[in-house]
Amino acid sequence: MWADKVLNATGELAGVATSRGFSAYFHRMLSLTTIDVGHADPGTEVIVIWRAPGGPQKRIRATVAPAPYKTDHRRADLHAV
Repeated sequence: MWADKVLNATGELAGVATSRGFSAYFHRMLSLTTIDVGHADPGTEVIVIWRAPGGPQKRIRATVAPAPYKTDHRRADLHAV
C-alpha cells in the first residue's frame, strides 16, 4: 500500500493523503491527510500527487481544511436533505 504525497507550495514533502472520495453533500472531492503542522493552517494550498508511484501520476491542487467538514455539528441524516 502507498499513500499519496502532499507537497507544499515550494514542492517539498508536507504530508501524506491516505484516502479520497467525492462528497455528494459538498459536491467536491475530499481527502483525509496527515500533514506537517507548519503547513496545516486552514486555507494553505498544497499539491497532492495522486496515484501509485511507478505509474502515471497527476498533480491535484488542494486547500487545507479542518475536519470534520460539516461545521454545524448536527447529527442529522444527510440522506434526508
